[in-house]
Amino acid sequence: MKLPNFLKSTSGRVLTAIAVFGVLFVVGLLSWSHSRFTRPNVCITCHEVFVDHEEYEQTSLLSETIEDYKPTKAIDTGHFNMTVGCAECHAYPYEEYRESPHYENERGVRAGCLGCHNPHSVMEFLVWKFFYINRGTIGESPFHAISSGLRDVPEWEDLRIPLAMRVRQQMIEEDSAKCKDCHKPESKWFNKIERHKKMEKTCIECHYNLVHKEVKWPKTASETTAGEKSDKEG
Repeated sequence: MKLPNFLKSTSGRVLTAIAVFGVLFVVGLLSWSHSRFTRPNVCITCHEVFVDHEEYEQTSLLSETIEDYKPTKAIDTGHFNMTVGCAECHAYPYEEYRESPHYENERGVRAGCLGCHNPHSVMEFLVWKFFYINRGTIGESPFHAISSGLRDVPEWEDLRIPLAMRVRQQMIEEDSAKCKDCHKPESKWFNKIERHKKMEKTCIECHYNLVHKEVKWPKTASETTAGEKSDKEG
């Protein structure tokens, strides 16, 4: 396929690049609201949505006491975030989540996907889907790996491990903040558990594989740190 004449010159390619980024910038400005990308009709402008987003959003009134398991604050997706599409791209994790107490329990509290996970920003989504930037270079997009995982269970099982490790590390860095929104460490039931009083670990280091299929975690961050200290002291 022959390139148009204006793309054969350096100035033509530069102007084209400026135009493309200009369009993306305008899209970004138009998206600057708390609701733009939380409405299902935005996604279904181009894509059919097979799973209603209400099936995996937070469904509980806010906490009235530190002794309940209701969230202490509503999920604030902020700017440039999407709350529609979790189950569309992450079909296998979604089916596992539906089998867990975080989805359905006797207390009537549903954590929702964003109750545990940070949503993708619109910029991340555009980069993954269209710019194909992976690990700092131009190459295969992470979106392609996810797309392949949707159609191929063995490929998803390979993808599951690094994704689980990345989420766990993020939760460690955040001191399991999202866990504590519902499982309140200042509550009586929490402090009745002797291990909670003695542990210096954060929630995720002991309580993992609660929602999704098991992924082994041989050493937690605390154990690794302790091992490094003992090696240095020795």
